Amino acid sequence: MPFGLTFNRHGEVLRFEVSGERVPGELAGEMLAVWTRVAEECRAAGVDRVMGVNRLTGPVPAAEVYQIGQQVPGILGSAVRRMAFVVLGDREAYRANLFFENVAVNRGLEARIFEDEAQALAWLRAPQ
Repeated sequence: MPFGLTFNRHGEVLRFEVSGERVPGELAGEMLAVWTRVAEECRAAGVDRVMGVNRLTGPVPAAEVYQIGQQVPGILGSAVRRMAFVVLGDREAYRANLFFENVAVNRGLEARIFEDEAQALAWLRAPQ
């Protein structure tokens, strides 16, 4: 079942929420589709900073997290200059997303994982 996805713009930042149930074996495909849509929305809105809020439930398979981290920098390409991803209340998902951050940053994406939306937004808006 596809993840739910909502978008809204906060000034120079495109904010999105992703919701649904993670299914091992389907997570990578679902999240790569989400990131493709995020890149399209950023181009359409003319913004290059994005904040995602994770409202997913279920297991977080490390192999799929690695696969996502490898491919997201290429998917986002020139559409996204800075990306913050907020994981609320799920320690397993937070740790898994720190792994995603490491993989994606090593492939050229300026990205950070947060547990607090206000901190993520402040980081996105800070001068580089």
